[in-house]
Amino acid sequence: MGRMALRTLAVSGALVAGVGLVGVSAASAVVPSDPAGSSRSEAWAPVGLVSKTVTVDGLRVRTGPGTDSVILGQIYAGEPVQVLGSTRVAGGQQWNQVMLQSDSAGGLPEGYVGWVTDEYLY
Repeated sequence: MGRMALRTLAVSGALVAGVGLVGVSAASAVVPSDPAGSSRSEAWAPVGLVSKTVTVDGLRVRTGPGTDSVILGQIYAGEPVQVLGSTRVAGGQQWNQVMLQSDSAGGLPEGYVGWVTDEYLY
């Protein structure tokens, strides 16, 4: 089994166990495992193994769903991400918890986990 497959399996196992996730670098923030407890969002739902691509330059990666969450960094058009789960915040905007599939031009490392709006992924 390849390194990427093992990493994906480990991340998926952590999500199922409800352990939460920690990015691969010391600068990574712990990502909340279930933001559903927040009054601003509906239930968080795992989506399985879904890969998407960023459609804009400078898409902000955040600590949680919603524009009031802290910005961790940015990702750029053409960069692949794996969608780990999603939630819809008050007002209807959908947010995805994603893991970067390669190092970002914005300096975030492969394997980094954060939240982005679904609007700029395909």
